[in-house]
Amino acid sequence: MFTEEQIKKLVSANDSLQVQIEDLNLVLAEREKELDNLRAELANATSLRSDLEGRLSEIESMEDTIGQKQLQIKGAEERALDLKQELNEASKLQFKIDDLAQQYAYLQTQYEDIKYQLAEVNQRNSQLQQAASKLAELESRLENMTLERDDLKERVKAMESQKYLREFNG
Repeated sequence: MFTEEQIKKLVSANDSLQVQIEDLNLVLAEREKELDNLRAELANATSLRSDLEGRLSEIESMEDTIGQKQLQIKGAEERALDLKQELNEASKLQFKIDDLAQQYAYLQTQYEDIKYQLAEVNQRNSQLQQAASKLAELESRLENMTLERDDLKERVKAMESQKYLREFNG
């Protein structure tokens, strides 16, 4: 049988545990919000990465096309030396070379921008992975605390039952 002071201590301990549980529930709610935000950022980053990879593929294809066009122009220039009658066409091809060179310069700039953006996305992904790892650790700790709380509740119930039985029998 418990003394009144022991009962007060148990009630106080129980109240303290309740406050801790409420605090942990608030922390959990915050972490869940953070996790939702991180998941949204990850989805956005994944979408951006996919878009950047598509652009990169387009740039590489355009670089191949530019390389092919430059080879065609070079061949046309060599023929122009031998064939004066193709001089007019060689002039047109030179215009195309200049246009392709401008396009190439523009695409090169875009390519560098995309590489920079991809590096940022990779850095963000790394940060998101670190945050997800930390969140998993916090969830594990919360689960352990929940199990401990449930165990304490069961112990309190058992103690209350024993007290009731002693009062009933006694």
